[in-house]
Amino acid sequence: MIQALEDHARVQPEAIALTSPSTSLTYAELYQRVVALAEVLAERDIRRLGIGVGNGLDWILADLAGMMSGIGVVPVPTYFTPGQVDYLLDSARADYLLSETGSSPTTGLFGSSIKQISDQTVNKEPVKITFTSGSTGAPKGVVLRHDKLFTIARSIVQMMEQLDIGKHLCVLPLATLLENIAGVYAPLMKGIEICVPNGEEVGLSGSSGLDPTQFAGCINQSRPESMILVPQLLLATVTLTELGIMNSKDLKMVAVGGGKVAENLIDKASELEIPVYQGYGLSEAGSVVTLNLPGEQRKGSVGKALSHADIRVSEKGELEVSGALMEGYLGEQRSGDWLQTGDFGSIDEDGFVYITGRIKNTFITSYGRNVHPEWVEAEFLQFPAVGQCLFYGEARDENLLLVWPRFPIDPATLKEMTSEVNEGLPDYARIHRVMIVEQPLSEEFITGNGRLKRSEVIGRYRADIENQYQRKTDFDTSGLAANVL
Repeated sequence: MIQALEDHARVQPEAIALTSPSTSLTYAELYQRVVALAEVLAERDIRRLGIGVGNGLDWILADLAGMMSGIGVVPVPTYFTPGQVDYLLDSARADYLLSETGSSPTTGLFGSSIKQISDQTVNKEPVKITFTSGSTGAPKGVVLRHDKLFTIARSIVQMMEQLDIGKHLCVLPLATLLENIAGVYAPLMKGIEICVPNGEEVGLSGSSGLDPTQFAGCINQSRPESMILVPQLLLATVTLTELGIMNSKDLKMVAVGGGKVAENLIDKASELEIPVYQGYGLSEAGSVVTLNLPGEQRKGSVGKALSHADIRVSEKGELEVSGALMEGYLGEQRSGDWLQTGDFGSIDEDGFVYITGRIKNTFITSYGRNVHPEWVEAEFLQFPAVGQCLFYGEARDENLLLVWPRFPIDPATLKEMTSEVNEGLPDYARIHRVMIVEQPLSEEFITGNGRLKRSEVIGRYRADIENQYQRKTDFDTSGLAANVL
């Protein structure tokens, strides 16, 4: 990766590498700033650097300088709660943090500075420690070696060759491994221009807030040839293009990952000549495993394995991957050459992969955030009035809580309870809609140890859930009184 930067700085020094609405860097300038910042990291003997700023040039500069220095880099999602951030930095044993402090910027950076946050000592390791968006209250750290990340990036570059892409727009948070690898490392290896607006400039707030007008304006102004989107942003792109608000004619590649994509949405994008290609991956395997490609795609599939990865189906029907895998979770060492994904799936005779379901209860919102429902349910079950509850939000931009009360709960009290729980949750895991079910569940919907049979319960109430999502109010508690078991 660093060698590629040096080569581009020598061969095409005046070519634009990074742009933001206010600043641009050529490949020569980028390399110079990375070298200067790497010297700062070495002088301070930094071992693990947390990157706690939003999207921008400083994020990329710090990431690259950390890699040049051979130290651990720890992306800090800006949508995590303060408690999650503290846990993340402590468990990763970060000793320094890149932040927007308002003080004089660190050498090589524009507006950010690096400050010491801990005196704990760890060995220097060329790793990236990326944290999941929270399957429990405590995010889980995934340890990936830099060289494996570069292997994945080179695989993506090979794929990009046939598309002749010259400009990529970073839409997703750079703390997201998918954008980090496919939206930064791969384009820089290829020597193309990367546009890096901040979240507000691209129309994103938190992990799931979207200003459609701002989003369309950013696309229209930057005119990218490639983007990486989650399903909800693809929906916005299709809708805005259809309305004539967004100009998507320059796009050559829109990669979509992070969650299930409805086939009719892919079809609609195709009708509008938006080049959408669905893929699949997980943080433990570097976030990119399969991808549909131009002239090599299949409806309903997430594509074939890229050159750096292999994929197979186990005897129980679970997808397993090998290739550029994590070293393990923090404090744990991975064993074996194959990683169990937790997803059921199949592979056809031509190598196209299909996802059929998840083994675990974790659902993925339409913004690509992993949410473990039992985390939120446990918080809500603390109220004496709640007998049972089920949290749902698969492929949705809003999460829904079904509640079976022990005794009647008036709407005002229910809203207070929900607000109290939401205060302790990151925005991607908050409760947006509540539905009251007046009758308790029968035994056929409950396991022997008292747990809900999730798929059966969701299947039973699917029509009512869909109706609830059609309601405009954020807090309709009328529920299912007319449709109780």
